[in-house]
Amino acid sequence: MVDTDRCASADLSVHDQRAHTHCRHTRRADASMPADSSYSADTPLSDEEMDRRLARYSASPSDLQRSGGLERGSAYGMLVCALIGMWASLSLIMAEKVKLSDPQAALACDVNSVVGCGKWIGAWQNEVFFGISNAVIGLSFFSGIAALALVLAAGGILPRIIWQLLCVGVSLGMVWVVWFQYESFFVARSLCPYCFVTWIVVIALLIHVWSRSLQAGHWGAGAEKIGRFLVLNRYVALCICYVILFLAILFAFWNKWMQVLGL
Repeated sequence: MVDTDRCASADLSVHDQRAHTHCRHTRRADASMPADSSYSADTPLSDEEMDRRLARYSASPSDLQRSGGLERGSAYGMLVCALIGMWASLSLIMAEKVKLSDPQAALACDVNSVVGCGKWIGAWQNEVFFGISNAVIGLSFFSGIAALALVLAAGGILPRIIWQLLCVGVSLGMVWVVWFQYESFFVARSLCPYCFVTWIVVIALLIHVWSRSLQAGHWGAGAEKIGRFLVLNRYVALCICYVILFLAILFAFWNKWMQVLGL
């Protein structure tokens, strides 16, 4: 019996011996693992974790969103957009101050024959509302959004009417953006860099605020499906808007771009 075992052992290849050794070590490691360890891939998910994952992939609103709040990441994104808009508005106000004090001053925002803000300072398009500079109105607009974003980031709750007014506000801001784009592309034939920055953030705020507001049911339960669709596809919508904007800038100033590049 011993001889038979020895013969069988001698017939094992080196590869088989290594495989047996690996299996023995694996069994020992498995035996030493606690029964309740998370090491096992077959450990079932808790109900809370399952609900969280399903909500993420179906874009279902959380209890915080339904009550008027917003997830912290989304609130921070809203705050970043508002702060960028405030910076652009303040920069334009400072440029206006320099230009009005010295009409011959060279502004940092005047890059070339296409990109520049000096042409807009003192223009009627820049003072549509009661002679107040668009930059001042923009600063007030973005400051209000930043304040609301800070409240939401701190875990605050906004009434439904505030969410609805916020949607109306960003929609009016988008109307102004489209109008000013028309004036830039076809009338003044000039692109203000600071205005361009505000266009970028207003588009992002429009998609972000509307999708989250609809998703949370602030415009009625019937609009929640639209909100969920927008939330799931908000980055696609944002990319499409940006591509359209950049193509519009490219073709609207095509001849001027060629002159700038010497082509």
